[in-house]
Formats: sequence, C-alpha cells, structure tokens
Amino acid sequence: MSTCYISSGIELGCSDGIGSVKKIYIVGGATGDVTGYTYNADGAITGATSSTGTTLYGFNLKRNTSDYTQNIQKDYVNGSIFYNQVLNAVFYKYDQDKRNQLLTLSHNDQIQIIVVDQNGTQYLMGQENGSYLSGGATTTGTQFADRNGMNLTFTADEKEPSRVIIGSLASVFTGATIVE
Repeated sequence: MSTCYISSGIELGCSDGIGSVKKIYIVGGATGDVTGYTYNADGAITGATSSTGTTLYGFNLKRNTSDYTQNIQKDYVNGSIFYNQVLNAVFYKYDQDKRNQLLTLSHNDQIQIIVVDQNGTQYLMGQENGSYLSGGATTTGTQFADRNGMNLTFTADEKEPSRVIIGSLASVFTGATIVE
C-alpha cells in the first residue's frame, strides 16, 4: 500500500487545549551538537544522542505573548511540499545580556529549538535543517505602559512537521546540561 493513503482518522478530542508558548530551549546552539534521535512507534522523539554532550539553554516567556506556527508549503504542479516553522518569541526589559544573546543568536543559522506550549507539549523546531533568527525588533516603547524588550522571529524549513518530544528533557537528552 502506498504511503500516500491515510490509514486512520483523527478523533475530535476534548476542548481542553490552550494557546501560547511557555518556554523555549536552544539546543546547544547548533544542529551538529545532537548526532541522532530515537523515536517511538508513532514517530515521537524519545531519545537524543550527542558526541560531545549537549546543553539546553532555557528562555522563559510570558503567557499570551509568543507563538509557534507550522505553515504547509505545497506546490501541486512541482509535487513538492515542506513545512515552514515560525517561532515568535517576546522578551522583556532589553538590557546588555539580552543584547549579547541577540547578537550570538543572529549569527547562527543552524539552531535547533525546543518549543514548549502551555499544554506542556514539546516540539522540536529545525530538526534537520536548523532554524535561524529571521527577523524581529527591539523597542523601548513610547508610553510608560508600553513593553520595553524585543520580539524575535525564528524560522526553519523542514521536510516534515515538527516532531513531538515525549518525556522530560532530562530523560530524552540523557547527560545533557539543562540551563533553566
């Protein structure tokens, strides 16, 4: 049987999901830090291997400010399809440390990012091709009540949609250093 035919449906499920991104982790800064992933029967990530050890750098986000989108890009005539993954992350109080992080992130075009949504689902962005800082802005705001901070947009183009990571990051990235 061809893999182009579906073999099951999608259940309606419960109306208990919420939106927004809670936290992101930058995986060691480059796709080369992780040398492979293991998957369960459904294709979810259950393990990661590394040749040099991996560090996951955590970035906390305020609720209702950041989002993760996967846009399906298909060209019917050419028979091509890919998934454009876009993360919009909002950070508050622009300062020298955030400026230094911004500079480092802007120079790296092979970033893997773990996106954790408000439901606790963990997605791996840029698994094969890496993601990169594709845009954004820093702002002081105009009014006293305006946000002082930065909006960063990360983009990845992948052959498949993001895989979900099952289990705690400490158990999946065995031996990794997790910097919260």
